[in-house]
Amino acid sequence: MFGVEWLRARTDPRGLLEHARNGVPLLSEGYTTDDNARALLYVARLPEGGRPLDLARTYLGFLLFMQKEDGRFRNGLSANGRFEDEGEAEDPSGRALLALSAAAHLPEELGEAARHALRLSVERVVGFTSLRGRAYALLGLLAGAAEGGKDFLEAAHHLGRGLLAAFRETDPDWPFPDALTYANHRPVEALYAYALAFRDREALRLARRALAFLDSLYFLGGLFDPVGNRFMHKGEAKPLFDQQPLEAKAAASCYLRFGEREKAEFAFLWFHGRNRLSAPLVDPLGPMDGLTPHGPNRNRGAEALLSYLLAWQDLVQGVFPRVEEGMALGRVYALGG
Repeated sequence: MFGVEWLRARTDPRGLLEHARNGVPLLSEGYTTDDNARALLYVARLPEGGRPLDLARTYLGFLLFMQKEDGRFRNGLSANGRFEDEGEAEDPSGRALLALSAAAHLPEELGEAARHALRLSVERVVGFTSLRGRAYALLGLLAGAAEGGKDFLEAAHHLGRGLLAAFRETDPDWPFPDALTYANHRPVEALYAYALAFRDREALRLARRALAFLDSLYFLGGLFDPVGNRFMHKGEAKPLFDQQPLEAKAAASCYLRFGEREKAEFAFLWFHGRNRLSAPLVDPLGPMDGLTPHGPNRNRGAEALLSYLLAWQDLVQGVFPRVEEGMALGRVYALGG
């Protein structure tokens, strides 16, 4: 399985390394919770016969090491084992929660360790205020609701209401609660998942309105053409470069959840040359880090690699979590049962 081999080439006994140049991992540049959470999510969702439990153990062990006693996750770990932050950013904790919800179904001690870390993190994520941190955590809570029960549903409902409030306060001509920065489809996807799970019609309407807005910026004719990594505020011209693999992944997952498979496939084909420069961003060494005005950025970090693998996985296996898995519980909660 090519994805597993790419991961093995970038993983040491501590975890998945953050950066690589032309397929060669840069040992001096350390590790992140973000990348190891993405890697755990990917391997935990592979079919049982092809699931590399040794890699799952490594990535899960990394997350357990990075988790603080209060449930938050530090993000950066240097090559010499020094923590580079104390878990102030919410995105890494949200991504870790999502990955742990997938890993909770791993066999025996791996699943139990994931469930323990998951329970420890639930109280903390309720207080999240960042747009993307809420989105990742909400999807993770919906994925873990079947096992976590009422506590997970209460936390998911709280985060969903926070997302809804943020989208409710937007302008009709900019129906997104923030500047367009990175993974812009992820909050829209999470709001839509919340709407379905808790039967919230307002959230459904606002999620659809926000997705139509992103459509107007992310598609150029028949091409997926993401907002470049220069941030876009209301009234500004769209940045054309540097386009990031994370945008293609987030869009592919979002469109699949909305049932728009053709658009999801367009987003995935961005990696394979259906982009504004007709430049393939994947070769036998793996996915590249982005699209610059001069062509591909030939560095090959973990974020690019997992963006490609997770987008492919969603196209083949369906998005995670499957909304219908949490819908029944969410409906019971919403109705006061």
